[in-house]
Amino acid sequence: AKAVRISLAPLEAGVWGYEQIREWLSIRVTRILADRKAKKIETPPLSIAGPLILQLTFAKNEPDLKELYASLLASAMDSSNNVSHPSFVSIIEQLTSDEAKILRYLSSQQEDHRRIYEHSNAEGVAPELVKERFGSWCVQANVEYPEKSDFYMDNLIRLRIFRQEMTADIRFNPDASCPEEVQEWSEYMNIELTSFGYQFLNACIEKTEPSL
Repeated sequence: AKAVRISLAPLEAGVWGYEQIREWLSIRVTRILADRKAKKIETPPLSIAGPLILQLTFAKNEPDLKELYASLLASAMDSSNNVSHPSFVSIIEQLTSDEAKILRYLSSQQEDHRRIYEHSNAEGVAPELVKERFGSWCVQANVEYPEKSDFYMDNLIRLRIFRQEMTADIRFNPDASCPEEVQEWSEYMNIELTSFGYQFLNACIEKTEPSL
């Protein structure tokens, strides 16, 4: 029992209290909303602010996730920017700091750089090419664990931030003695942001520099 208490003791210091959260949020959200008109700033919906503050208590040492929470709260307080959604809180809760970095990186890119499209004439190659390209995104986003890029991609697809589509175009040889003889094989795969994903970026990724 003593060993368990000693092992769990650091967690107490790692959890934010509301007073600390309020101070940090006030400073950060004020900076985000600095160029907005005061009359457009309103009390955020409790359906967003309540769960957000509860989850923020565990993000004390996760600056990339803290930024997503702060930006979402600011979006919810801006009546002229109707992009926030209560489900975004639980989305952030299921992200790692590296995945937050990937999303921040993508938000800074042009439209055509937010999609990966690959094709191949060999079965099974297109998915591998997509994974390689996504891995390069991770490197450019300066993630801490680039070797986990496949895991990050799968999780972002699972959360419907990205959609994955794969098709194969198989052409059979009409002159072959065996009717099932393949004449040409083409495989296509892409991942791209969903409309839900775009809205998440708009609500949770702020363009101002993070405040750690």
